[in-house]
Amino acid sequence: MPHPQSYQIPLAAAEAEIDVKKSRFIASLLPIQSEAEAKAFVETQRARFPGANHHCWAFVAAEPQALTGLGSSDDGEPSGTAGRPMLAVLTGAAVGQVCVVVTRFFGGTKLGTGGLVRAYSQAVRAVLAETELEQREPQARYRLTYAYGLTGTVEALCNRFDVTVLDQVFAEQVQLELALPLQRCEPFEMDAREWLHAEAELVRLDDAAQPLA
Repeated sequence: MPHPQSYQIPLAAAEAEIDVKKSRFIASLLPIQSEAEAKAFVETQRARFPGANHHCWAFVAAEPQALTGLGSSDDGEPSGTAGRPMLAVLTGAAVGQVCVVVTRFFGGTKLGTGGLVRAYSQAVRAVLAETELEQREPQARYRLTYAYGLTGTVEALCNRFDVTVLDQVFAEQVQLELALPLQRCEPFEMDAREWLHAEAELVRLDDAAQPLA
């Protein structure tokens, strides 16, 4: 299996417009973290430009190398001329957690299938050029369950590896959901085994939920 690569995420919404043979292509970009957020953004753009001929879209909900969380639509354009080329630009640029909607106002001149592919691809590249992007490293996620008496040790372990705490539940035991860059996983797991002495359960959530300690 190929090792996950670093990727980029947008930090804010952006927009760009291109004209191709009198057709207007307005590319609107939004940072997203789920398919539901992407679909909601598409509907927002439909309402914003009700007179447009097409609202073609593509989204990458997580990492661009992921096999799930991707989607696209030609929205009435000839099959394969809009959504898939838009998605190819996003994944080719290694951009994740993003949705782009390209709204087209037809200018009276047909572009042909090749022209449409070029126009929609160009529109996505144009909005990416206007977007502030931040580099991200692939993250591993864990669930750590432990007794309250281990709190000090767990805090020291998390501080040592600069772990991000995504969620925490305090019940009979403490349960944390953690994230850290993949390159830190092996030493983190080794230290967790050594420091926690099998008194806690560490489960890798993004790797078939296998207990590690």
